Amino acid sequence: MHEQHTDLLFSATMEELKRGYGWNGEIGRYVCLVCGLETEQGIIYAAPDGTGYRDAEKRMKDHIADEHGSMFDYLLTLDKKKTGLSELQRQLLQLFHEGVSDADIVRRTGAGSASTIRNHRFVLREKEKQAKLFLALMELLQEKADAETDRAAKSKPGKGQPQLREALPGHAPAEAPDEPLRQWPSKESKRKEITESLQRRFERGTVYTEPEVNAILERAWPDYAVLRRYMVEYGYLQREDDGSAYWLPDEGGASSLAGAERLNDLGGMDQGDEAIGPDPGKERRKALVAAYEEKEKAGGVFLLRNKRNGKIGVGSHPNIEGAVNRIKFELSIGRHRDASLQHDWNADGEAGFEFEVLEKLDGPASGMPEGRKTLARMEEAWLEKLQPYGERGYNGTADNKQKL
Repeated sequence: MHEQHTDLLFSATMEELKRGYGWNGEIGRYVCLVCGLETEQGIIYAAPDGTGYRDAEKRMKDHIADEHGSMFDYLLTLDKKKTGLSELQRQLLQLFHEGVSDADIVRRTGAGSASTIRNHRFVLREKEKQAKLFLALMELLQEKADAETDRAAKSKPGKGQPQLREALPGHAPAEAPDEPLRQWPSKESKRKEITESLQRRFERGTVYTEPEVNAILERAWPDYAVLRRYMVEYGYLQREDDGSAYWLPDEGGASSLAGAERLNDLGGMDQGDEAIGPDPGKERRKALVAAYEEKEKAGGVFLLRNKRNGKIGVGSHPNIEGAVNRIKFELSIGRHRDASLQHDWNADGEAGFEFEVLEKLDGPASGMPEGRKTLARMEEAWLEKLQPYGERGYNGTADNKQKL
């Protein structure tokens, strides 16, 4: 094993070690901890047997399984200098992993008796306990060093936002705070600082749909759902209960409304106390949501066209703008159901495609059951007229039609 790949192992988290690969946010790639192979997010990879396509993470998982087997087997091949295990301990772990009984282990290894094997199990469990305590000690040591770094950074006048970047070594690039995160920290304090910094990627006063929030956060970290959850929990992002709309709270950090509710829950406000005047946070929220809901949402049939090869796709939806944004989002993260459309999008980019409204069905009726039936009839008529199937389009085949 090459030394640079040993470094990958030692810098990985426990979860990354178990699955065999990590995420490099700076370059947007998954990295194999064993051999250093990289797969790029947004690229769709053909399966070696020609049976289909895979996204970057699935390609990496298949590589680990095909080239390196299980991570348990691989880690067990590392020498004693790296694992601290004797040859006998490595052999016993392998047999334990295979589910071999103590009696069979005695016969295979000639290691005394069944009681001897039980003693070895005990010794290995003791090593596990010691390792946990040692890791805790090292994390506490690192936290103390981080706290001293934070105090030193805060004591420097005129630093402003760079203080946050200094407090997050190894998590966000100091010189480019809007670039992808290098890793997601295990410490709660660091997670809170990172989620606060993510507010800068949103515009105050703008209402976002969940796919729009996901698209913004996914540029920071592949598991955007984790970032979104933490932003909401810490009060750095507000949302409707059903997740239909998201927005930044008023200036001053977490939501004043959320803060008041938490204070009341903790007994910081007497039940008899009354708020003086309307809650500005709540009024602001109502205004933003009302503006979002009043925004015209035209339903109808739309067309997607590849400018390079002329291939087309036809779709319909009660909210054309929302449907188009959903398709763009799925394509941008390499998760669209149509492999040929995803392949062309990866090759030509968003600029290589155009969307066009073919026919509108205005008004709220487009979202009602009768309106949806009308939309389905309209879409079927356009599919019959344009025939976007096979080599001509992205709607599957005439015998096996596919939605955009």
